[in-house]
Amino acid sequence: MPTVRIKLLAALKESTDNKGIIEVEAHSWKDALKKLVVRYPKLVTAISSEGSPNPGFMVFVDGVDYRLKEDDEEAREIYILPINHGGIEVMMLSWSDIEKSVGDIAVKISESGFEPDAIISILRGGVIPARLLADRLEITNIGTIEVKLYISAGRKGEKPYIRQPLTLPIKDKRVLLVDDVSDSGLTLEFALQAISLYMPVEVKTATLYMKPWTRLVPDYYAKEVDKWVVFPWEKKEFEKEAKSIPGLVIRNSE
Repeated sequence: MPTVRIKLLAALKESTDNKGIIEVEAHSWKDALKKLVVRYPKLVTAISSEGSPNPGFMVFVDGVDYRLKEDDEEAREIYILPINHGGIEVMMLSWSDIEKSVGDIAVKISESGFEPDAIISILRGGVIPARLLADRLEITNIGTIEVKLYISAGRKGEKPYIRQPLTLPIKDKRVLLVDDVSDSGLTLEFALQAISLYMPVEVKTATLYMKPWTRLVPDYYAKEVDKWVVFPWEKKEFEKEAKSIPGLVIRNSE
C-alpha cells in the first residue's frame, strides 16, 4: 500500500502534538485523510470523517486543488491549510516589495553563475517581473509565452494549453523562464516543457514567490508564502473580486 505524506500548516499542528508531517498508508488521497482523522480526532475540525476539508480549510493533492481530483486517485503528498482565520488572509504587496524581491533573485542568479542569453515571461503575471529582472541582469532579449489551465465543464482534471506561442527564438540559448508566483506549479511546469521544444541549451526558472505546496520549486525565488498574494499590478482586479468574498482579512506585506 502506498505511503502518503501529509503536511499540516499553521495552527493545525496543535491537533497532532506539533507534528507537521505525518505519513499514512492509503490507497487514495481521500482514504489517507480519513485515516488521518481516525489517528488524530482533533483534526475533525478541519477534515470531516469522510475525508473532505471543512469550510475554512483547503487541501492540495500533489500540488493540485483537491476539487480537481477524483476521490480514488492515488497521492504522494497532501497539504492541509486553513484559509479562514476570521476570514481569508490576503497579503497585499507594494512596489517596494517587488523591487526587493527582484533584487534578491538577481543576486541569487549572479551568485549561481548562470548567465541567461534571454528571458521568457509567462503571460500575464510574469511580464513585469521579467522586465525588471532583465533590467537588473542587463539582458535585452525578452520574449513571452502564454499558458492557460483549462477545466472542462462537469469534469475534474486540469489540461494546460498554449494560448500564445513563444515569441522569441531561443535555439542554443540559455534561458530564464519567469513568472510571478509558483502556486500549484502546473503553469510553470507546462511552460518549461513547452519552451524546451524550441531547443534551448539550458533553462532555469524564477518566480518572485513560491507556495509551499507547489509541484515545481523554481530554481530562483525570493520568498515562500502560504497566503493569497496580490501584486501591485492586479489591485483593481482584486478589488472587484473581493466584493464577493465574505470575511476577507487583508494584510500589508511584512
